[in-house]
Amino acid sequence: MEIRTAFVVGLAAVSLVTSRGAPSASASASASATRTAPSTQLIVCGTEELYILDISSTAPKKVWSWRAAQRPELPEGMRRKFQTIAECKAVEGGARILITASSNGAAVIDRASGRVEFYATAMNAHSIELLPGNRVVVAASHVGTGPGDRLSVYDVARSDVELFHVDTPWPHGVIWDAPRKMLWADSQKDVVGYRLADWESATPRLVAEVVVPLPDINGHDMMPVPGTPLLTLATAAHTWLFDRDTHTLSLHPTLGATGKIKSIDTEPESKRVVWIGAQGESWWSDTLRFLNPAAVVPVPGEKIYKARWIVGR
Repeated sequence: MEIRTAFVVGLAAVSLVTSRGAPSASASASASATRTAPSTQLIVCGTEELYILDISSTAPKKVWSWRAAQRPELPEGMRRKFQTIAECKAVEGGARILITASSNGAAVIDRASGRVEFYATAMNAHSIELLPGNRVVVAASHVGTGPGDRLSVYDVARSDVELFHVDTPWPHGVIWDAPRKMLWADSQKDVVGYRLADWESATPRLVAEVVVPLPDINGHDMMPVPGTPLLTLATAAHTWLFDRDTHTLSLHPTLGATGKIKSIDTEPESKRVVWIGAQGESWWSDTLRFLNPAAVVPVPGEKIYKARWIVGR
């Protein structure tokens, strides 16, 4: 494994600066036609309440809220498995929300109605991603007893029925990479790229094709840097950029020496970064932190584990 020691100039530069000089008028017009306004909303999780914050004003405002205890379509036993929501991703332009909970739950939620479209028991679940063919993968992390330390594949139309799993230690992040047709996952020791195998059958599989050892232990949050081949990757003591083309790691230009980051996400249009760092010895924070530009936004009384932009990706 190669580890690049030189810092990148900045995340915005990664996706915006090229050696070709200024774009042509036609290129600029095309970019303007497809550009959308930067997001001002975050999906936030950590406790039993999943919510959306609007940060367009000086004081963040909750504009949407969801709790498993209030969802009659969830079996009663499942409602208790969303007490500590550890992952929240808005997909399909924010129409659906994917969540997992370290209290052993995973779900796909319709944002407009709040209805749970899919649910599953997954031990110490820390991440989730939609896959082709109306399937979903859940990272079930380590537990003392029970079926953790695995990536589990489900059909969204069949709640709580595992189709397949692959064993891996302490998985915490999963990202579906449509252009490369690969699922990226981190674990205690590696970043692994999986190919989908027998995917049209009733017995799909994940086959490890790329294995890159981590330079640090305990892979944690992992998210794409829009418009680049990079993934941000947090570990126990550092924050990295993983290049999906070269399979190399470099220290994050600003947060490279920062450990215990619980989530980090980049807004596609503005390139603004929101990140959550553990507060003292706690697993949570009551503060949103930003880069490009840098800012610190307290959210008093909240225990935030992850915050993601709601965008049309």
